[in-house]
Amino acid sequence: MSRVTIFPNGVTLSNPRYGPMPGEVAKRGKTQGWTRKTTARFRRWLFSIDGASLPDRGFGLTLTVRDRVPTPADWKKCRDRFVDRLEYHGLSHLQWLTEFQRRGVPHLHGMAFFDEDAQVTSERVVKHWLGAAREFRPGSRSQVVKELWGLPGWLEYQAKHSARGVNHVQRVSLPAEWLDGTGRMWGVIGEWPTREQSYDIDLETFHRLRRLHRSWQMAKAREEGRVYEAARLRRVLKDPDRKRSAVRGVSGFVPEAVSEELLLAARYGELLERPG
Repeated sequence: MSRVTIFPNGVTLSNPRYGPMPGEVAKRGKTQGWTRKTTARFRRWLFSIDGASLPDRGFGLTLTVRDRVPTPADWKKCRDRFVDRLEYHGLSHLQWLTEFQRRGVPHLHGMAFFDEDAQVTSERVVKHWLGAAREFRPGSRSQVVKELWGLPGWLEYQAKHSARGVNHVQRVSLPAEWLDGTGRMWGVIGEWPTREQSYDIDLETFHRLRRLHRSWQMAKAREEGRVYEAARLRRVLKDPDRKRSAVRGVSGFVPEAVSEELLLAARYGELLERPG
């Protein structure tokens, strides 16, 4: 049987493993930056977040420093100091990820949500970062902290950074001092609300649903002017190995209501309402 998993913000379509099973699983070693598995885990987590259950008061963060950071441990200390300051002022949820500028300097992306009665502003969040990272000379004009309001703002901000692949320049520009092990590349603080629902489907329904999702995503990309993304989606199911192509899984950022409607269409062979 094939499987479709529908999340609040995305969907995955999968099949039993194709090809030989791997041998003995290697022990987990030091984290070496963004890997395909790290990226996949992060995307799946983003899919699963129930944004409607988050506090209304939140901020999108892009925080930078001017100087190179000697080691991952130094970067972690800097981040921990920042978190301590925010928690003192009512932080309830935080998600962060580390990426790198071309010159090998790390910066932080993420979201921070606060208790309803917290007296926090964008300017205060920037001030806390400038204090926590002062040894690496962060510039006040180089920080971006934007207030988010509810689920739409949260999704708009996250879509930009979650979709990056492992080979994106900001994920491969590791400084030489970090090559021995980077530490965690993303993480969360607080009890984030998540949910998902999985359904077993036959292979014929899987193929119909896969095509419907690709068509919806292509139409959405064209509507938003993302021509390159639309062209990439057109080729996503192509594979020289026909057996592998038949069971190839896919995933993407698709609203929950759209995925549920497309599943009905795939199961019953008709589209009840054109997805918007």
